[in-house]
Amino acid sequence: MRRGELRVGVVIPCFNAERYLAQTISSVLIQSYAAAEIVIIDDGSTDGSLTIARQYEAAFPEVVRVYAERFGNAPRARNVGAARTDAHALMFLDADDVLAPDALEALQSALSANPAAIAACPWRRIELQDGKWSSLPATCAPRRADQDALSAWLTGWYYPPCAVLWSREAFTETGGWDEEVTSNQDGDLVMRALVSGTTLVETEAGTAYYRKLPEGETSLSGKRFSFDGLQGRLKVIEKIARLLEEAGAIAPYRKSISQAFASLSASAADSYGGLSHYARMKSREYAPSLWQRALARATRSGNTLQTRPTAPPPRNQFEEISFGLDHAKQVLSSPVSASDPVLGVAAVEKSPKVSVIIPVYNRAHLLHRTLAGVLQQTFDDFEVLVVDDCSKDDPASVVAALQDTRLRYLRQPENKGVAAARNRGLREARAPLVAFLDDDDEWFPEKLDLQVNLFKALPQDVGLVYTGTETVSDDGRPIVDMPSAHGDLYLELLVRNILHGAPASAMMRRNAITNVGFFDETLPAIEDYDYWLRVCRCYRIGCISTPLVRYNDLRGPSEGQQNQERRSLNIQANLAARNQFYQKHGSQMRKAGVAHLFLIDTAKRGLVDGWNDRRAARRLSLKALTLAPTSRVVHQMLLRSFGILKLLRMLKVRPPVNTSVAGPAQTEK
Repeated sequence: MRRGELRVGVVIPCFNAERYLAQTISSVLIQSYAAAEIVIIDDGSTDGSLTIARQYEAAFPEVVRVYAERFGNAPRARNVGAARTDAHALMFLDADDVLAPDALEALQSALSANPAAIAACPWRRIELQDGKWSSLPATCAPRRADQDALSAWLTGWYYPPCAVLWSREAFTETGGWDEEVTSNQDGDLVMRALVSGTTLVETEAGTAYYRKLPEGETSLSGKRFSFDGLQGRLKVIEKIARLLEEAGAIAPYRKSISQAFASLSASAADSYGGLSHYARMKSREYAPSLWQRALARATRSGNTLQTRPTAPPPRNQFEEISFGLDHAKQVLSSPVSASDPVLGVAAVEKSPKVSVIIPVYNRAHLLHRTLAGVLQQTFDDFEVLVVDDCSKDDPASVVAALQDTRLRYLRQPENKGVAAARNRGLREARAPLVAFLDDDDEWFPEKLDLQVNLFKALPQDVGLVYTGTETVSDDGRPIVDMPSAHGDLYLELLVRNILHGAPASAMMRRNAITNVGFFDETLPAIEDYDYWLRVCRCYRIGCISTPLVRYNDLRGPSEGQQNQERRSLNIQANLAARNQFYQKHGSQMRKAGVAHLFLIDTAKRGLVDGWNDRRAARRLSLKALTLAPTSRVVHQMLLRSFGILKLLRMLKVRPPVNTSVAGPAQTEK
């Protein structure tokens, strides 16, 4: 065996797999290209799986590491395993699958040439026939010549996890495994990567073997055709469709999405009529029209290299899979004594409960105050990620001076903006809950405690909890905001951002990034508003009315030239971002019938003192008029933008009543 420059880590989640685990581990150990690490996550096995894993750890301590912790969730176990290795490339190998000796060599070679991609090798299934395990052809649907990888995956073609090697970059950028998905977990992960533009490289060499378990045995992933499994598949298809819509890339995939819903409807038809009917309706909704089919042909995405894998070498249909068995027998023939400490329950490195993300840029003089508020929290099971966005001052020394092991300092290689800094924190975060804090704001001591306890009491469909705020401006007088909005807030946020205390008041489930992605780094402003809207589309929102955040809105002399210039730049960035925001979410606004309200709210911002762009306000008002010609809100803004409202007031003529749900214009932070 040899080890090249690309460090490969193999993550094996395990639950009651004592019949297969030894062969699985051995098939990795005998690879022609050696794995740098094999990380086994035992998810509370009640059979001999942990003992077997410990025997391999004792025999190969430099390569094999075992962690024992009860998750009851395969995606969570895989995410934990990924966090336990610093390998450049990752394979997620189920504890009952095996690899041919050349699999990793073929995969790492492909990935070395495409370092931010996903590599996949040919695969076969192994099935118990007449008392022996036999190699049989892959059982997925065929891939048509005109299909790219995402279209094919949606319609039943796929590679199982044992055939896929992930670059660390691709896995991290995708957000990891979605811990809420109950079925098609690997499909969800790969399709999200393909939606984001990750390349799939298909090799001709190497073979992976996916084991079909005998009747009565189930894997950690669950049952595909149970009600939960079917519902899980439905949610995955809906998620991929939504992500494509938000990316403006739905057109080439309408046919495949429609077919995916139709296939699900057929699978559910015999047992779950309601689910089948809903999937059939979704299939019709996404079925492309003639012009949409023409557009799809013109804009088909190329998210895979144009290399087609050849069929694996012909094999005897009833060939017994034997590689790795002799190696496994050799390891297990000299068992470690049960009294040996290596077989005891491992002291697992526990992840923190909350990750706190603080972007900082040229505000080292304020950072100590902000960090002091975090370190004084009554809830102390957290980590703090201070993400330095390439500051010209020295925030690193502020972090070092506090000498707290919970603080982690991360420096960006170049200044990329607050969205990129928050995304760096999200990618590095280890906790299931994530809280955000700006470098000039403060938390009250009980902030984390109250939010964590509320999350414990709320159902899983609540993805974010925000709190009240106390705003301190130049005159020193605090303004208290005690919000009450909670539940399904998507429609409200389509109109305007009502989560004014966020990001400093927000705590969310980290797993939400597997549904909504990361902050949009292309927006010049309101990147937090965009993110909360996307969260609200997938999750309900919780609220703590109590002010738990102090938002410092200190801007210096109100009449100073520098302050006025900064205000103008802020307004300009805000309006440019809102235009981009509308391009991104306008279709959903129009579908909900609230697009005119968002446009009017934007027009108001164009008329604030210090900017006063009447031409833009008129353009937005006229655009809103085409959407809602009878709206009094639109009529009033038209009068105002053309100066007629001011004239009417001078003449003491009563203007139309403003019934807008959108409040006074505010510049989002």
